[in-house]
Amino acid sequence: MLGLTSVCVFLFSALALAVTSGYSLGALVLLLASTYLLWKRPRLNLQRRDYLMLGTLLLYFFIFTANMLYHADPTRELDMPLRALLAAPVLLLLLAYPPRPAAWWSGIAIGAISGAVLASWQILVLEMYRPQAATSNAIHYGNVSILLGMLSLCGLGWARAQRRHLAWSILLLAGGLAGIVGSIISVSRGGWLVLPVCGCLFLYYYSKGRGARYLAALMAALLMVSTIAYTLPKSRVPERVALAVNEIKQFQDSDNVTTSVGQRMEMWRTAWALSGNNIWLGMGRSGYLAAKQQLADEGKMDKGIKNYTNAHNEYLDTLVKRGIIGVLALLMLFLVPLALFARPLRHGAAPAQPYALAGVILFTCYMIFGLTTSSLTLNIGIIMLVFPMVILWSMLRHQERTA
Repeated sequence: MLGLTSVCVFLFSALALAVTSGYSLGALVLLLASTYLLWKRPRLNLQRRDYLMLGTLLLYFFIFTANMLYHADPTRELDMPLRALLAAPVLLLLLAYPPRPAAWWSGIAIGAISGAVLASWQILVLEMYRPQAATSNAIHYGNVSILLGMLSLCGLGWARAQRRHLAWSILLLAGGLAGIVGSIISVSRGGWLVLPVCGCLFLYYYSKGRGARYLAALMAALLMVSTIAYTLPKSRVPERVALAVNEIKQFQDSDNVTTSVGQRMEMWRTAWALSGNNIWLGMGRSGYLAAKQQLADEGKMDKGIKNYTNAHNEYLDTLVKRGIIGVLALLMLFLVPLALFARPLRHGAAPAQPYALAGVILFTCYMIFGLTTSSLTLNIGIIMLVFPMVILWSMLRHQERTA
């Protein structure tokens, strides 16, 4: 079973961007394998922290499912919170049979590299304006790419302790760079916001006890990456940043909602205005879309955004559809695991800290992604959150037990 969980964990991330719905393969096999626990019944020795992690997944599922049933939303809407429920037995399986660390770290790096290679082929050979690798949308590709890149960099502490530390360090650094490059060429600006925040987290972690010289070297490396992003031939980063600033100014000066930023701001403004209709339980997906249609017909909202099914902001979208109770469930899904990973990052055993750092990075990225898109309303979004969450937690707990 240890070999099976290791292979599944590797395939989960290695195929995430290179194969259409590649992330589903490893997740599905892990889910099927979790039925093995029904008759094998290994001793799990669960702690209070494990129950908190499980409870977070289950409570998120039950609150969102109950809300959707209350509003009589389409049945397909249940697919997204269902992923959180399905991750719970996978967590139990991985706690009993934790995957090998090499399977996780190599899969993350290869996933970022393969995604960047495919996107580069799309932009250089197919001449696509915005490459999306094997995903359905350039925004989702850019976000997952930079997520895999940041997670790869979390493994450098683990690589230092390996016999072939140089080879592992090169692979993980290549994965980190590929993830950033993939995000840059996707020109998905929302994902770029994670770079300075994750950069500060890396500075804090990797410079602990190493002195000012090591800290200065890390800051120089981050500055170099930013400079390269702006100065690469045919780089569209300066153009996209300047365009965003200009579109914000147009919206402020003339309420222009024909631009990308203008449409987002109009969606945010509309969602905020509609959220007051049922502040505790929200309007549901159907009620939200019906209310938008009515506003468009009355000329109170630009018709260009009426067909968007979400508010392009995780928090506002949840508020208008699920109300304050839904927002609390969403924040719990983000903040409870974040706190559980942050504690061993500060006080845990050294072998467990790379996984703690990766857990903190995972939830930090998702909270930032949620500012400009609604990731958890999509299959790739919810799966790339809850399954890495349970994988990293099981590996962290395994390292704590063996340290």
